[in-house]
Amino acid sequence: MALLAERLTCLELHFDDGIDLDQRMRDLSSLSKVVFTAAKNIEAVHIGFPSHRPLTLKLEEIFHNVKWDKLQAFGIQAWRLDAEEIIALARRHKETLRGLRLRDVLLKEGSRWRDVLLFLRENMSRLDWVSLRRIDYEKHFDDAWIMGAEVPDDPLGSDSSDESDDWDLHDEEYDHVDEQDEAYVSDDGSVGDSDSDAGTDEPEEGGNLHFPPLSPDTPASVPWCTCNGHMDSVDLLNDDGELVSYQQRKFWEKWVIRKACTEQHGHK
Repeated sequence: MALLAERLTCLELHFDDGIDLDQRMRDLSSLSKVVFTAAKNIEAVHIGFPSHRPLTLKLEEIFHNVKWDKLQAFGIQAWRLDAEEIIALARRHKETLRGLRLRDVLLKEGSRWRDVLLFLRENMSRLDWVSLRRIDYEKHFDDAWIMGAEVPDDPLGSDSSDESDDWDLHDEEYDHVDEQDEAYVSDDGSVGDSDSDAGTDEPEEGGNLHFPPLSPDTPASVPWCTCNGHMDSVDLLNDDGELVSYQQRKFWEKWVIRKACTEQHGHK
């Protein structure tokens, strides 16, 4: 297994729904340590779980504080985490990481997205893109689930057929937005698609390295700019620690990588 892992440059794993997924993953922890420690040449990693049943294990129960010297793209899907867990993994790879995907990641009580985003903005100088599709706070997610909201599952391989199948790490061509990003829970707990990613046809940045795109999806048509030319303040994120709207995360994706505001402001 270790010999095979040494040859890996890309690893994509999506675990289907099942009984006691947390325990199953905990049982695989020793195996994941062997594989990830041996994978010296890895450039892209994506580990995903069912969107409606996010994993509750600590991030390092799977990744074991491993540092990959060649890692350029990292993605996880459907995980309940503390902010510091995300920050710690990003910090280990700040010299190489160009893309970070945090799909369906929920922050636990006491953690704030603003802390994660501020760290990424101030410390990840090589980061070209960040994808924050359907990120939220754990309590809001759980409250919506209790009210009967349906959470879309977005497994690997379900991305739009219009997207490129391969990601050249040195290619800056755009991919298309994922049309599978169905309706999610609105601010009042109801389900609707007015605040979702569905139906957009704007391009995504980044691409994928032989697995679904590790890239943000930021349609230019989404009104996001409130900066009035001043982008540095973390207060612009308007992070209330309770829920994350579609418009917020679109702005956050741009704010993290210091993307210039393209909004045309009219001044009287």
